[in-house]
Amino acid sequence: MKLPGLISLLPVCCLAGAGEATIVYQLAERYAPYADWASWLDPAATAEEASPGWWQTPEAIRRGRSKAIRPLAGLHLALEPGHIGGAWAEWEGRHFRIEASDYWVREGELVLEVAQRATASLRRLGAQIDLLRKGCAPLNPKTFQDYWAAAQAESTPPTELSLKAQLAHALAVRDRAMRKAIITGELAERARLVNESIRPDAFISIHINAAPWPAAERKQLVDSDHTHVLIFGSLLDEELATPEQRARLVKKLMNGSGPIESELGEAMGEALAEATRLPASNYSGNNAVRLEGRSDYLWARNLMLLRLVDCPAVMLEPYIANSQSTYPRIQEALRARAHHEPLPKDDILNEYADAIVAGVKRAYAGQPL
Repeated sequence: MKLPGLISLLPVCCLAGAGEATIVYQLAERYAPYADWASWLDPAATAEEASPGWWQTPEAIRRGRSKAIRPLAGLHLALEPGHIGGAWAEWEGRHFRIEASDYWVREGELVLEVAQRATASLRRLGAQIDLLRKGCAPLNPKTFQDYWAAAQAESTPPTELSLKAQLAHALAVRDRAMRKAIITGELAERARLVNESIRPDAFISIHINAAPWPAAERKQLVDSDHTHVLIFGSLLDEELATPEQRARLVKKLMNGSGPIESELGEAMGEALAEATRLPASNYSGNNAVRLEGRSDYLWARNLMLLRLVDCPAVMLEPYIANSQSTYPRIQEALRARAHHEPLPKDDILNEYADAIVAGVKRAYAGQPL
């Protein structure tokens, strides 16, 4: 259903509004390029469902700022250090090391420091920053016990009456309930806080990427390293078949967040590219799409948090944590911190935080891309 080059067929006026032609273009190029979206959505009816948001555009923020004040004054951002870390890292599947003498690599802890460093710099530049997570504890007030009944309903009871089979089933239910609490429930709570309490101009989710372990040996570093930025899009037919996801698509499609996501996402992608000097990531399947005319580092993908956050939202995924090039840099950074040594000149966490600041400045302090 993707329509290559469709942008050249649409007059500029169509791309500036939220009419039927614009919706067709957006669905075909970004939001559902590999799906039969016409079977699920009526562009004419969708055009009637405008729901403007609370946020300011980058252009409005730049225009309203006096040259005499700090370069990011008037901007309100929510920064979200991805995952949780700490005691929850292993449950999240974000916890590994190669050798027994290595430091544990826990994504939630690494990105928390990155977010804290970026927050301090952005505040000095005049931005108002809400940091969603300030430690390694869940924001979701519910625990795995609250999800036990749902997890149990989704699990097939054992046919064998042995103690071993019953125990295995109970542990499987527990694991499913725990994942619901610290992953899906946690993401839903973070989105709720952004939409109902923080209400920022934009939301930035901070992650470090990783590659699947080689099949032959789990703890073998991979030789590829790359970076990219994600925004909401590329829904598949099975996702459009879900009323909740369809409703979220219409909401995001019609509330004005999309163009800002593209602008901010491109700025962040280019800043990460310059800082990391890594190539752009590539998706070979239909679960993500590059936006025509935008940076190679920017992809649209249907991820839960990007879908649930109302305001413009981008997700940063630089580096491959288990790569031959990034893993030693993470180990060096962790070792310096553990021994209270001066940080390396090319400290990877500082590099990441500086790139976030550079991307925000590019989008909100400079000229539009």
